[in-house]
Amino acid sequence: MAKNTFRQPERIAKQKKQRRQLRLASWLNDFIGLDRLFGEDNAWPIRNIDRILWVTLLLIVYIGLNHNAERLVRRIQRTKTQVDELRAQSTVLEADYNRSGKQSELAKHVAALGLTDSQKPPHKLVVKANEH
Repeated sequence: MAKNTFRQPERIAKQKKQRRQLRLASWLNDFIGLDRLFGEDNAWPIRNIDRILWVTLLLIVYIGLNHNAERLVRRIQRTKTQVDELRAQSTVLEADYNRSGKQSELAKHVAALGLTDSQKPPHKLVVKANEH
């Protein structure tokens, strides 16, 4: 007595039997001769060359991004150091500017020109309302 099974359409049965041909693997096999490199009986690397290349590409991108991030961190640290130095220099210049505006500092600078402060107090001018 025969065993009952479901009938599969012929198209689906043919698709299951045929393995998908990898264009990249077949091209590399033809160009480089990977079957000679790995041996005729060891076809695993040839069949999975697309996955191997994809993982390799991802690793290269990961390494590149890591180097870029490290370079960016070094640049940020260098910029922070420069900003701190410029801030300190700005504070010193501002303090010098504020100090140079005081009367005692101005008197020191104009003494070289021969100018001195007057020793008499200022006098008040009085103008009468009808004189102007």
